[in-house]
Amino acid sequence: MQRRLFLASILAAASASGSSRAQTRAASAFAVPRNYAIDGYFGRETVPARLYRTQTAIRYEARSGSVAHTVVARLDRDIAWFVLPSLGLSFQTDISGIGLSPRALAGEGFREQLVARETHSGIAMAKLRLTRTAADPAFDGFAWVGNEGILWRLQGAGEAQGTPGTFDWRFENATLGALDPSLFEAPPGRVVPVAGEALAAMLRRFGLVR
Repeated sequence: MQRRLFLASILAAASASGSSRAQTRAASAFAVPRNYAIDGYFGRETVPARLYRTQTAIRYEARSGSVAHTVVARLDRDIAWFVLPSLGLSFQTDISGIGLSPRALAGEGFREQLVARETHSGIAMAKLRLTRTAADPAFDGFAWVGNEGILWRLQGAGEAQGTPGTFDWRFENATLGALDPSLFEAPPGRVVPVAGEALAAMLRRFGLVR
């Protein structure tokens, strides 16, 4: 499945609806009480991606084979960039153009249920059952959330943009605190506006999403 875009969709939904949920629940996969950066491992991949999160923005740096790429999403401005740093080139689109659902961004359809309290690598976590039956994205699985509101693991099955899949995403090496605002602005170099469907087709063609 297009796991990277689906990851962004889940995490963006969390960012968009986090503040109200954090006030009403002891732990929530949708809470981002503090800005942080964290390494992410996806399935069997051994090279981590780097994820930067705030309440209103996401930055995701990764590699597909030898190609480095970055996704920047501004949830508060409905704008996103897909960046190819080696070419000094960025494609600009709206949030839906990188696979983010407006309904998911509002937290619509998600259900959380506390399953257990666990400790992994010395970190206290709440294990949550997380489900969303509505389409784009659909999700059924588990989330492990630490006391600082950090999502440490996401495991389950889902469907995004009509493509189903299973996944296991693990996170480590979190750094909490202020992030440079320039991480979430238009990148330097050439910026090309493009419609979301055209961008998704191009990324699939070059194997940058799947």
